Amino acid sequence: MGKLGDNVLGRRHVLRRLFDSPRSVILFAAPILVVGLIIYGVFSAYSASLNSEFYKMSSEGMNDFTTAQKVEVESSMSEIRNTISTIRTLAESSDVDPEGEAFSKFLDTWNERGSYRVTYSSIASLEEGVDESSEHARDRETLRMLEAGQDVVSEVRKSNRLDGYFYSIAEPVTKDGEVVGVLRSVVDAHTLIETNQIKSQVILLGSVLMKGDGTIIIDSGESEAYDGLNLYDVLRDNGFSDPTVEEMRANVENEHDVATVSIGQRDDKMLFFTSVRLNVNDWTIVNFTEENTIAEHSQVILQDTVLAGAALIVVSTISCIVVALVIGRFRRRALREAERYAVLAEFSDTVLFEYSYADDVLELTPNARNVFALDSLRRERYLERDLKLVDFHEDDLAEIDQVLKHPSPPGETRESTVRVRVLTGEYRWFSITFRYLYEGSEPYAVVGKMVDVTQQRALEEQLTMRSQMDGLTKALNKVTAEERIAEALLQHDRGLLFVIDVDRFKQINDSCGHSMGDQALVAIAEALFDVFRRDDPVGRVGGDEFVAFAAGAEDADAIAAKRTALRDRLAIVSRDMGVPVTLSVGVARYPGDGTTYQELFDAADRAMYQEKRTHR
Repeated sequence: MGKLGDNVLGRRHVLRRLFDSPRSVILFAAPILVVGLIIYGVFSAYSASLNSEFYKMSSEGMNDFTTAQKVEVESSMSEIRNTISTIRTLAESSDVDPEGEAFSKFLDTWNERGSYRVTYSSIASLEEGVDESSEHARDRETLRMLEAGQDVVSEVRKSNRLDGYFYSIAEPVTKDGEVVGVLRSVVDAHTLIETNQIKSQVILLGSVLMKGDGTIIIDSGESEAYDGLNLYDVLRDNGFSDPTVEEMRANVENEHDVATVSIGQRDDKMLFFTSVRLNVNDWTIVNFTEENTIAEHSQVILQDTVLAGAALIVVSTISCIVVALVIGRFRRRALREAERYAVLAEFSDTVLFEYSYADDVLELTPNARNVFALDSLRRERYLERDLKLVDFHEDDLAEIDQVLKHPSPPGETRESTVRVRVLTGEYRWFSITFRYLYEGSEPYAVVGKMVDVTQQRALEEQLTMRSQMDGLTKALNKVTAEERIAEALLQHDRGLLFVIDVDRFKQINDSCGHSMGDQALVAIAEALFDVFRRDDPVGRVGGDEFVAFAAGAEDADAIAAKRTALRDRLAIVSRDMGVPVTLSVGVARYPGDGTTYQELFDAADRAMYQEKRTHR
């Protein structure tokens, strides 16, 4: 048969000897079986880890959504409270009659242009409307709290007159240490669970407002069918098991403000129960949500991974060594891609970016072209050549370089708020979140998101400014004026504190009406804004009393210049209004007359009253 035939017969003989011996079969099959079991274990653990990560990511998304919903509700309530407090300060002024025509007209004017109404009721009229019957028990308790000087947020109740469900925010008005009336605003209860958020990451099935014990609070006609019912009982009646319902109750009663728990599946999608406590009246917002398409993609990734694992197990029967090498490489790549995908998927509703440390390359997602003026979505040698892909404001470039060149430790997230030029050519504020990905001890990439927060930032600044401002004159209110002047004292080594009081202001109100008095106060405040520098704090600390601080000035010439400027401006005001308006001004020098706000105020106040006596 020749040499070739001898070789073939020799190989067959070796194979026959290999499989004829049971021990040989075991020795041959054992490594394959061990490798197969290892591969199976690896992918089982990976599947569990991937599911856990996506569950965690979904829970964080539900928590963020619900927390933002709470912030919306409480910001709205805070805005109403700040407005009522400002109006209350006016109503409690010694020269204002809260039941008078001028104050009533002021409220009418506010209600015509405001986004919500504020009304005033005397305490006597409220007492007349509340008798000793059991149906007025809650009203009697609310009235007792108001008479004790407490602010009140009422329970939700139905209003037949307004045809809906409402709650009210009320503050007492005090005159001479006695509560004489109440300012309040009636608010649609449905706003307690409404949200303006974009629900791209959360599929919201429904929201419920309830008390801490589970009693459902009716917020609109759509929820009237649940009046007087307990949410946990309703859930049991709708097929949820006792253990699941008790898990929901524990989720509400946990020590954290917001928490999410999985409560089962519907149509192969996971359902979530998220609760967050409001800081008022033992109210809790409950959201029922459904996992979104991110979770569906996770299942596809998981299935593909399992199929790939099965294929690798089959290949392992051919060559254990080759399978081990392939699996090691595939697992490392799959873990990296899964980690990268999980982070990017978390930011799927914004402009995303990725920076590679190894390649020094920055890339943006295609939707960035809808926001920024870009010539490319990719920039190579980004840090080396300092060629920026996005037009950051020059004052913010150093901060961007800092977060890229000095990564945070694994697991930490870094945030920056910077200005970026958009398609319109203007600079807008963006919140940028950075997440660093590590392989071993070295970072290999940074992924993150860019969100336009200009409107949110402007709203926060507007709310802050409104809470610090006197509602009538637009000067700083008393508390803010004291804080600003105290800060100025720490920053400067000298200055002048002016205390300004309107002469015979009561006569203006009595002879010309409170409306003319209000016009005079506004005109005086505008005069102070013109006379003092833009950075000098100007505040209204009483009904007709103002303060102003001129930093860096202390000599008599500066005082005389301010007095002259004020006198000239007041002459114009008197001419335009047809009413003589004069001021008494007291001045204290810092640090000669005092080193604290109160010491300077007392010194200037004494000087002001001494001058006022000369005007009589």
